[in-house]
Amino acid sequence: MKYFVSRSIYTFNSGVEHSQANRTLMFNALGDQAKYVTRDYNRLWVRDAERVGLNSTNVLNMYDFFQGTCDVERVQLPVREFKQLSLTKYQLVEHGADYSTLDHAGRQIARINILPGTVGLVGDIEYYDRFETIVSRENFDWRGFKSSIDYFHPDGALGVRRFLNQAGDVVLENIYMNIEGQLQPTMWKLINYHGQDYRFNTEDQLFLFFLNEAMKQTDNNVIVSDHREIDYVVADVENVDTKWVAFHGNHIDQGGTPFAAYSIALQIRAQDFDGIIVPTSEQQQELVEKFPELNVQVAPDVAINSELVEAKPVWLRDRTEGRIIFSGRLEADKRPMEALRAFFQVLEQVPNASMEFRGYTNDQNLLNEMKTMVEQRGVQERVIFGNYLTNNEMQSFYDSAQVIVNTSISEAAGMNLIEAMAHGIPVVSFDTKYGLHDLIEKDVNGYIVTNGDHAQMARRIQKMLTDNVLWAKLSKQAYAKAKEYSFDEVYQKWHAILK
Repeated sequence: MKYFVSRSIYTFNSGVEHSQANRTLMFNALGDQAKYVTRDYNRLWVRDAERVGLNSTNVLNMYDFFQGTCDVERVQLPVREFKQLSLTKYQLVEHGADYSTLDHAGRQIARINILPGTVGLVGDIEYYDRFETIVSRENFDWRGFKSSIDYFHPDGALGVRRFLNQAGDVVLENIYMNIEGQLQPTMWKLINYHGQDYRFNTEDQLFLFFLNEAMKQTDNNVIVSDHREIDYVVADVENVDTKWVAFHGNHIDQGGTPFAAYSIALQIRAQDFDGIIVPTSEQQQELVEKFPELNVQVAPDVAINSELVEAKPVWLRDRTEGRIIFSGRLEADKRPMEALRAFFQVLEQVPNASMEFRGYTNDQNLLNEMKTMVEQRGVQERVIFGNYLTNNEMQSFYDSAQVIVNTSISEAAGMNLIEAMAHGIPVVSFDTKYGLHDLIEKDVNGYIVTNGDHAQMARRIQKMLTDNVLWAKLSKQAYAKAKEYSFDEVYQKWHAILK
C-alpha cells in the first residue's frame, strides 16, 4: 500500500494538497492502491475530498480511524426533522439561513448552526445555561452523525473536546488549557483502544501512533511525506518498506540558504528517509550539489488523467475572446500584481482583452490593493476576481481562456501551467526556477520573458491575442506537451522510484 501523508484536505487547497490528491487518483486509477492520509480533525473532509475527486476509499483520516467512521455513508440531517430535538416541547425559531434557536419560556436554550454549504442541515448545536453562557457544543459531521462534543468553562473558554464513535461512546478526548494567556490543547487521551487507554502530550505523538497502527493493517507499505510540518513524524514510522519525502516548492531562499521547514528532510532526519522526490531535474541538481549524500529523484508533481488527455481540443472560436487567466494563490510570492500590471499594458493595445484571477488568498490587503488599482483605471468590467474553483469547475475556466500567465517568484514545477496546457492554453511566464525551460518552448507552446519585465510579458500576450494563426499553433503544441504528463507516463516515473 502507498500512503501519501500530509495534514488535511481543505476547502481551499494549495498546490501541496492538489498534487497529493492528483497522485492518489493516478495510483488508484492504474491499479496500485494508495491512500491520501490526513492528521487534522475536519468534519467536512468528505465534502472537501469529493471536490478534488477523492472519496472515503482512498482517504484515511486519523480521527475517523479511531472513531471507526472511515466508511460511513452520508445521511442528511434537516433541522426540522432532527429527532434529538423535541420540537413539541421547545420552539424552533429561524434567524435567516445560517442558524435557528431553540427557545423555551422566553429563553434561548440552544442555537443550531447550519452545516456550511447546505440548506437547513444540522452543523452544530450550542447549549446555554440560564445566564446565556455556552455550556457545550455538539459537532456534526458532513455525513450526518454527531462526531464530537465540546465542553466549555464558565468564562466561555473551551475545556474539553470528546470524539465519539457511531454508538455515541467517547473514544478520544482532547484537553485544553490556558498557557501564558493562550488557550491550547495539552493532552490527547485515546480511550479503550483495543482494551487500553493511551495518553499523548501532542497531536503529532498521537499521529505517529496512528500511522504505526495503520501500517500494521497492510503489507508492502511505502510512505511519502508531502507536508514539511509532518516530516519528523513520518521519519519515525515503522513497518514500511521505503520512506520518502516529496518537495512541492522551492527549498531555498534568495540567498541560497535552505528554509527551516526543509531542515528535517535535508539534514536533521535525512538518514531516516530513503530519499527525496522533486518535480524537476533542475531542483535535483541544486540539491545534490548542496547535499551530495542525499538520494534525490525526479518525478512530476502533477499528472493529466486519460479523460482529459483524450478529450477533443477546444479551439479559438469556442473560447472567450481576449481572455487571459491567472490561476493560483493571490499572495505575494505569486506576484499577481505583476500580472495585473502586464494586463493594463495589454489593454492599451487590445481593448477587448479581459483578465480572470482564480485562487484563494490569505492576504486581503494585497487583493484590496489590486481591486483599487482596477477601479482607479476604470476597467472593472475587464478584470474578474473570481471565487476559488473546485476541480470540475476548473475545466470550464481553462476551456474559456486564451492565455495563462505565470509571475511567481519560483515554481517547483508549474502545476497550474501543465493543467492549462492540457486545455490547449499557451503560457507566458517570468523566467524563474524551476523547470520552466523544460515545459515552455519559445514560439512552440508559449514564451518565457525576463523575470519582472511586465512590459515584455504584455507584448507577448498582445501578439498571441491578435495573431490567430500563431495562437492556433501554440495551442496545438500546448496540448501535445501536456500529453507528456499523462497518468501512464507519470505513474511509470513514480513507480520506478517507489518500487
